[in-house]
Amino acid sequence: MQNPKPAPLNVVPDDPTGTTWALPEGAIARLGKGHQSHIGSSEITLSPDDTYFAVGTRIGLWWYDVASMTPIAFWETERGMISIIEISPDGKLIALANRDNVIKVRDIQSGESISQINQSKIHHANGHITFSSDSCSIFIVNVDSNIEVLDVQSGGRIAQMEQETNDVHASQISKLRFSPDGQYVASTISDHTYLWDPMTGSITAKFPGRNFAFSPDSRLLACENRYIIPDSNPVRGASDVSVWDIGTGERIAFIEDHQHLVHSIRFSPCNGYMVSSDRYGSLNVWNLTKDGLDKSITDYEKSRVVPYYLPGGTLLATVFSGETIAVWNVEQREKLQSYELPVESIGYKWFSQRPKLAIAHTLSNKQPLSKKTHTFPTLTEPICFPRPVKFIDGGKLAIGGYSQRYIVLWDYKSNQTQKISYPSEFNEGIKSFTFLSGGDILVVDWNHNHNVYKVRKIRKSETISIAEFTPPTQLGNDTFSFSDERIAFAGKDGIIYFWDLKHSEIPRQFTGHTDHVWALAFSPDGKSLVSGSGDKTARIWDVETGDEIAKLPLEKPLTTRALAFSPCGKVIAGGMLHELNIWCAEKLHLLRSIPQPEDSIKTFAISFSPCGRYLASGTWWQEGMEHMAIRLWDVSTGENIHTFLGHTTDVEVLAFSPDGTILVSGSFDGTVLLWDLKPFIDI
Repeated sequence: MQNPKPAPLNVVPDDPTGTTWALPEGAIARLGKGHQSHIGSSEITLSPDDTYFAVGTRIGLWWYDVASMTPIAFWETERGMISIIEISPDGKLIALANRDNVIKVRDIQSGESISQINQSKIHHANGHITFSSDSCSIFIVNVDSNIEVLDVQSGGRIAQMEQETNDVHASQISKLRFSPDGQYVASTISDHTYLWDPMTGSITAKFPGRNFAFSPDSRLLACENRYIIPDSNPVRGASDVSVWDIGTGERIAFIEDHQHLVHSIRFSPCNGYMVSSDRYGSLNVWNLTKDGLDKSITDYEKSRVVPYYLPGGTLLATVFSGETIAVWNVEQREKLQSYELPVESIGYKWFSQRPKLAIAHTLSNKQPLSKKTHTFPTLTEPICFPRPVKFIDGGKLAIGGYSQRYIVLWDYKSNQTQKISYPSEFNEGIKSFTFLSGGDILVVDWNHNHNVYKVRKIRKSETISIAEFTPPTQLGNDTFSFSDERIAFAGKDGIIYFWDLKHSEIPRQFTGHTDHVWALAFSPDGKSLVSGSGDKTARIWDVETGDEIAKLPLEKPLTTRALAFSPCGKVIAGGMLHELNIWCAEKLHLLRSIPQPEDSIKTFAISFSPCGRYLASGTWWQEGMEHMAIRLWDVSTGENIHTFLGHTTDVEVLAFSPDGTILVSGSFDGTVLLWDLKPFIDI
C-alpha cells in the first residue's frame, strides 16, 4: 500500500523549485534550501514505500517526490533548525527534533501536530530518534545518553533504558534501531552493540562491534569490529565481522577477509546470505548456511559501495566514484542508472547520506531503464555557505560556497546559478575573495596543514599565483578586507597583516591590538583601515605608513565585531553586542550610540547603502530567538526605519544592490535572501 502523500504546505503552484515557498515578509527571492547540521543521515529519511523523502534543514523540513526529485511540501518554516527526522514504519507519522530542544510528532497526510515536547533539556534528542514497530511510541537518546521511550500521542515518557553504569564510554552512544520484529532495541555504545527489551527497558545482550545489522527474521545480528593491521605503513585499520545468534548468544560466523574498514552490512531476505562492503570498493557475499565466502566482487575498486537487497533477493548497490553516482545490479554486473552530480551539490549530499535514495529513484521509473546519465535541476543546486556575498556587474551575486571551496554566481533575476571552482591543488579552503574592476577574481586560499595563505588571481580559466605568506601562528577565525589589490587580514594574535600585491609579496604588520581582531574595513579611498578587537578597542590605521592614527572613542570598553565605512568615507559604523556606534571619520568622535533591543543584540553584520543615508544591521542567534532581525536605520537620526525577520540563525553578511533598492543577507542557515527596500527608503 502506498504511503500517504505529505500535506502540500507552503507550496507555490507556479514555482516548482521551491525558491519562493514560505518566503519571509518583505523577501523577494531565496537561494539555497538551508544547511544541514550533521554529517550523518539523521536529517534525511525515506518513506517506507520509497515514494517520498524528507530533508531537515536549518530553514525547515522539505518533502520531495522520489520519482521526479522535485519538492512537494515545505514544513516547519516557523522556526526551522531541524536536526533529526524519522518516519514511522506505517508511513503515517514523522518525528522531528530541532536545535531548540523541541521534539514533535506530526501527521504526514494532514501536516497537523500530534504531540510536542517544548524546551526540555531532559528530553532533548541527542542525535537519534526511531519509532517502535507499531508506530505508537518513539525512542530517543537524551542528553544523558540514555534511551527514552515517549508516547506518540501525549509526548509523555513511558520508560527509560539506562546504560551500564560502569561503562567508561557511556556518553559515546551511536545508532538506534529496532529489530524487524520489534522485539529488540539496538544501539552502539563505544565498541559494543547493546540489545534492550523495549517492554522492560532491561539489557538483554551485549556483543562486540559498533556497526551492526539485523537479519530480516530478527534471529541474527552481524557486528563489525575494527582493528589496526599490525606493522602496516602507513598505519591503517581493517574490520572483521561476527554473526551472532541472538537467542543463544552463539557466534555462527566469523568473517575476516576484508583488508579495509567495513562500512556496510546487509542480510538477504531469505536470511541465508550476508553482503559486506569496505571503504575501497570490495564487496563480499557470504553463505551463512555453509559459513563460507560465496563470491567476492572487486569491480568497484577505490569507490564507495553501499549494497542493498531487494525484497525478491536481487542485490543492488549504489556506487560513488568522484562526481558520478551509479546504481548497479551486482550479480549481473550491470549499471542500471547513473547521475553526474557536483560533490558540493545538495543531490550529492542526499545520496551520500541515504545511498538507498539513488536505488529508490532508479526503481521508481515506470518506463524501461535508460542507460543515460540523469541530471535534475534540484539535484545540482549548489550548497551555499554565504560568507561573503557580493553584488557584481550584470545583476548577479557572488556567494561563498559550502566548505569555502567554490564561488556561486547567482543571477537572481533569472534564478540561474553558476559555480566557479578551481583545480584541487588550489582548493584547500577559500578564506575570502573579491572581484576586481577588470573582472578578475582575487582569492585567498589557506593550507591548513602548513598554515600558508596563498593569494591567486583568477582570470577566466587561468589561475595566477600572486603571493603566499605563513603567519607565526594560526590566526583562527581570521578576518579579511579588500581594497582593489590590497588585502588586510588578522586573527587571534592581534596583528594586522597588510598586503599591497602590486608592490610586495610579503605583507607588512600593523601592531597595537593585544587580542583577537574581529573586524576590518578599508575606507573607500583605500588610505585608511579601521579595526575592532577583543581588547575592546577600535582603531584607525594609516595604510601607507602602518601607523595607528587614533582609537575610536567608546562610551564604555566593548568589542567591535563589525565595521563599515560609508561610501563617502565620512562615517564609520561599528556593530557590538548591545549597540551600534556611529563615528565621524574626519573628526574621529562618536556621533551616536544606538542601543539594540534584546531580540536584536549581537549586531555582527552591517552595511551602508550606496547613498550613505541608510545602514543595515543583522543579528546573531541567542537562546529564545526564532528569526533573526535585520534592521534598516536612518544614519542621520538613528531611527529604525524597518525590521525584516527571516533567517533562523546568524546573519553573517549584508550588502546593498548598486541602486540601493535591494538588500541581500547571507546566513549561517545556508540561505541568501533578497529584501525589497523600495517601500521604506527614498530613492
